[in-house]
Amino acid sequence: IQRAKLGNDHRHIAAMRNNIGTVYKEQGRYAEALDAYEEALRIQRAKLGNDHRHIAAMRNNIGTVYKEQGRYAEALDAYEEALRIQRAKLG
Repeated sequence: IQRAKLGNDHRHIAAMRNNIGTVYKEQGRYAEALDAYEEALRIQRAKLGNDHRHIAAMRNNIGTVYKEQGRYAEALDAYEEALRIQRAKLG
């Protein structure tokens, strides 16, 4: 219903996809979690650019999934991007 009303690229859709990703992550359904997080990230980047705090939060979520999968290099990349964004925004 939300997608029909708001369209696929609305920020509320991104927030819901992020929440869905979190549920999948908690269930150990990591591939589905990554798909949901990546969709949310794509929407938010299109709306907010690359250096917004929401982008940092989503990159952190993605990093956590990678860590849980044992994909440590990818996790580190995601965490470092999140940290870079937060530092730039917070000083």
